[in-house]
Amino acid sequence: MNRKRSESFNEVAEIYDAARPSYPSQLIEDVIEMANLTHSASILDIGTGTGKGTVPFAEKGYAIYCLEPGERLIAIASQNMRLYPKVTFETVTLEDWNLRPSAFDLAISAQAFHWVNREKGYPKVAQALKEKGYIAFFWNFSILPDTSIFQALKETFQKYVPTISNAKPSSVESLIKKRENWILNSFCFKNLVVKQYPWSIDYDAERYLGLLKTQTAYQEFTEAEKHNFSDAIIQILNAHGGDVTKPYLSVLFFAQKI
Repeated sequence: MNRKRSESFNEVAEIYDAARPSYPSQLIEDVIEMANLTHSASILDIGTGTGKGTVPFAEKGYAIYCLEPGERLIAIASQNMRLYPKVTFETVTLEDWNLRPSAFDLAISAQAFHWVNREKGYPKVAQALKEKGYIAFFWNFSILPDTSIFQALKETFQKYVPTISNAKPSSVESLIKKRENWILNSFCFKNLVVKQYPWSIDYDAERYLGLLKTQTAYQEFTEAEKHNFSDAIIQILNAHGGDVTKPYLSVLFFAQKI
């Protein structure tokens, strides 16, 4: 896993937990149904973070073993799932984890598996799964509409982070295809299903700014840049009614162990 990026999330764990989105309930229900999970099913969770993708499964009563290298992230995740004693944690990356072979019915990873070393990661997950086990990896992709508020926000990003803003962004379609190929080219899984779930969140200025503060680029600002950037974002939102509706596309990649 990319340690620098993992550490950057760990440093803003509290903000990450408050600001980052969760996932549509239909996605969780689809995973449970497609994986034929029984109440006694065991789940391996890779890159737990603060538990945004874990809590919905914990609420169903499943035994979940969580791998997360960030100590502050685990501290928050364990607090978020304190009512679910069948959820346990290990402060480790998937790559460094002491493999438990054929132990799990399902492996999940929410917004995390793209940081895993693919050559090591996919085979290791397959080895951790029972004979007919499944993977359910899912991500939230940001959709940026062509509206006046998002155009103003984009111009602010370009001012403060020109190297990122001026780069041609990868399309969501290309990112989805890339993740499909990762799974198929691992030759560890079969019957790949990709499902998309469009949704949105309404943010007020403070909460939207909190979302931006979880970005690596923001953490690399000087204190003056952070102050000026925050002021600029709040001014934009206040000029457009004080809040913003941000669209998301959650995408599920579901497959069975070969």
